[in-house]
Amino acid sequence: MSASTFATVRSSVDYAQLSDDIDAGGLRCTSASYSNDGSFGGFGGLVKVSTPQEANRTGYFGQLYEVTAFTLSAPSTNLNEATSMHLSAVQFLDDGTVSPASSFSQWSSTGPIVSVNVAGIITAASVNQNTPATVKASLEGWSASLNLMVLYTGILPGYNQITGQLLNGGNMRLSFVGSNGINYVLDRSFSLSPANWIPQNTNPADANGTLVFTNTPDSSTNNFWRIRSVP
Repeated sequence: MSASTFATVRSSVDYAQLSDDIDAGGLRCTSASYSNDGSFGGFGGLVKVSTPQEANRTGYFGQLYEVTAFTLSAPSTNLNEATSMHLSAVQFLDDGTVSPASSFSQWSSTGPIVSVNVAGIITAASVNQNTPATVKASLEGWSASLNLMVLYTGILPGYNQITGQLLNGGNMRLSFVGSNGINYVLDRSFSLSPANWIPQNTNPADANGTLVFTNTPDSSTNNFWRIRSVP
């Protein structure tokens, strides 16, 4: 006489499995936090966790999927000048999972962005006023763009006045408000008695009359600057 073997239901507060089966092909276990799809013979499976969104494909020899969306995001759409921020490029797949894509994307930018490295870390240039910028990521025929604002963090002076700001690395940034479209020269002297003014840079003022010069002080002596208009 032989005894019959019956499949049993397994459950707990975290999961429920409908029955025991030597061949786990096609079985699914779910809970509020995860789901598990069994494959033939128990050699493979897909386990997904909702928060944070992760997927584990156990025993798969390969995975075929289709990309359904491609996005680009940032911690903030505002970026202080001369600072860096990490952008996140993500592929959304048709199996309900996501795939980080920052390290595989091709990056480009417009506006005051000095660089975007292979990991998606962008570095802003110095600006003399809040200035818009755009960063774009592309991968496998998909692309996504993100509009940013590079923020001016200095203090603009009054008309025909110079404001100095010491930057990291020892450079001095000299901001000036004059007349738009006029060329201005930055002169430097190491003494005022007598003054020996030496031209350093020539720049045109922007549409708002503002301009910014950057100069490296000589730490061994006094440094004096002036800005004057030229034809």
